[in-house]
Amino acid sequence: MTGELHTDDTLRWASALNLAMHSALLVMAPLLVATEAVRRHSAIQITFAIAAGVVLAAVHLRHLRAAVRGERPAAWTSTLAVQIVLVYVPVFWLGQDWASAQLPLAASMMLLLPRPWGPVAGFTGSYLTGGIVYFLLNSSLSFRDRLLEQTYYAITAAVFILTLYGTIRLVRLINELHSSREELAVSAADTERVRVSRDLHDLLGQSLSAISLKGDLATRLLSVDPVRARHEITSLAELARSTLRDVRAVTRAEHHVTLQEEMAAAQALLAAAGVDTRIDADGTNDPDLRLSGETQRVLAWAVREGTTNLLRHSDATNCTITLARTAGTISLTIHNNGVRHPRIDDGSGLAGVKARAAAIGGRAGAQLSGNDEFHLRVTVP
Repeated sequence: MTGELHTDDTLRWASALNLAMHSALLVMAPLLVATEAVRRHSAIQITFAIAAGVVLAAVHLRHLRAAVRGERPAAWTSTLAVQIVLVYVPVFWLGQDWASAQLPLAASMMLLLPRPWGPVAGFTGSYLTGGIVYFLLNSSLSFRDRLLEQTYYAITAAVFILTLYGTIRLVRLINELHSSREELAVSAADTERVRVSRDLHDLLGQSLSAISLKGDLATRLLSVDPVRARHEITSLAELARSTLRDVRAVTRAEHHVTLQEEMAAAQALLAAAGVDTRIDADGTNDPDLRLSGETQRVLAWAVREGTTNLLRHSDATNCTITLARTAGTISLTIHNNGVRHPRIDDGSGLAGVKARAAAIGGRAGAQLSGNDEFHLRVTVP
């Protein structure tokens, strides 16, 4: 929040500075004519200079407002033509007092005309016109003095033009930064919503399947084995409490899964469902010790989702979970029989497995084979 306020303040200050600098130079030419800074002017010339200055200010500020948004205003060719006429035609009538009107015009040309024509037109027009005015109106000076004055004018004009253009670019960049920050904030919020939705889907899918399974088992055991039924009910209550804790942890981004725990939980859950489960963890009973945290998390969620899909969508009697290493990659395969449906639907679960794998440069896929068998394979670096 503090960063956002800081960006807003910076944008306001930069916009105010930009407007102040352009306004000062827009006022300069009419003011020099009205105060007769270099030469005397008639009342008609002063009136014309003030009226032309108002029109030039309105036109240039219109260009300015569009430029800070990275746009060109409607009918910009017409308004730029008006600005060119009101700057260059009167300069031969009003003299050096009107020459500073070229500076905002040069900035407008740099903003509106496509590159490289904008800078070329802005600087060339300013220099040529300024040179002609100086040489025509200062004929009493020696050629050397006029050349020195023209050089001074060229350097000064370049500084002013680049400053005007630079302030506009500064405001535009701050605007773009502000927009990017907003887009990043929205993107981060969307990413977090997707993460919470995906994690809750995978977490609750298996937990609710386990609760349903244990509830059915306890119901069947009540009349034949009350002691074991009571044990299953106690286990069911603990599972419900554990699920509640996990849900809270997921919403706070504090839920951590490990591959070893998920494999053990899957084996226990599938055994309770009457599924003969075999786990081959690449020759080790502790696969966590050899996997990075992110890789382990992706594979752990895949085990959870694969187990949930097995319970929901099959009448499996056996399942094999294999963790294998190849050159630079680790592959997790979950294979089970008893598939009820002849087609694969990605749904939220398998889509989540694929998204997690893709996020770390891996891939995931599911396929059906003969004898109603299902294969889920996840490969990660």
